[in-house]
Amino acid sequence: MLELRILVDDIDYDSIAEYLIPAVAEKLRREEKGGILGNVLAGNPDVAASVARTVLGTMSQEQKDQLLVQLVTKNREKLLDKGNQAVRSRGIGVQLCDVAVRKL
Repeated sequence: MLELRILVDDIDYDSIAEYLIPAVAEKLRREEKGGILGNVLAGNPDVAASVARTVLGTMSQEQKDQLLVQLVTKNREKLLDKGNQAVRSRGIGVQLCDVAVRKL
């Protein structure tokens, strides 16, 4: 087994939000866990991205980084599953075993 370490800096949280928020809103709508807000956001991805940008704009870099650490930690299994599906679909012979983030 090998450990691959990648350090990341200067994360563009706005672009991540624009990519992920519509999918999250759709999931909330589909699972009926988002209530009225989830349905509104799912119906208008531009509004969802705008809301995310506004919220992220009020957060310090430290808060954004900590949020990312929490989200990766909480969704570790899902991230590993998606990563392994992605490499398999491209014919790459590798098994991703762990994903973790920590603030330096």
